[in-house]
Amino acid sequence: MFLEKILYATDFSETSVSALGYVIQLRNAGCKEVILVHVLDTRKTEEVLAEPSGGDDPSGEYERQIAGRVLNNARQELKTIEIALAEEEFLVRTFLVTGNPSREINCIADAEHAGMIVIGSHGRTNLLHRLMGSVSLGVIENATLPVLIVRRSEEQ
Repeated sequence: MFLEKILYATDFSETSVSALGYVIQLRNAGCKEVILVHVLDTRKTEEVLAEPSGGDDPSGEYERQIAGRVLNNARQELKTIEIALAEEEFLVRTFLVTGNPSREINCIADAEHAGMIVIGSHGRTNLLHRLMGSVSLGVIENATLPVLIVRRSEEQ
């Protein structure tokens, strides 16, 4: 059954939280395993790290601290989602990777033989929505399996 294993991609936005609700509902359709994925977007990471650090330290320590905080925050967010899914009796496997989000999501879905991808329709801001929801659009354009897109609600 193609819904036994699904990939749930999250950017931790409100739309991703809504998508998680759909993932949980898929349990009634036979879903047993969730591949939980968050991709640290290298484009965004490079933008943040390119900002002036405000210091004269050429060692790169400031940049390492920022990157470490971003990574730790992502790990904590994923752990919270992992616990919520485990409480719903899903088998959960978690991936935290760095790269191009749409490419990485599709690669993991294929490598893990997921039956479906569930993803929110945009990132954290309306700007990304104006850019056609670049991650979700990239996933749709290159996916080899069904994709469930959860749209942004009017309240968000």
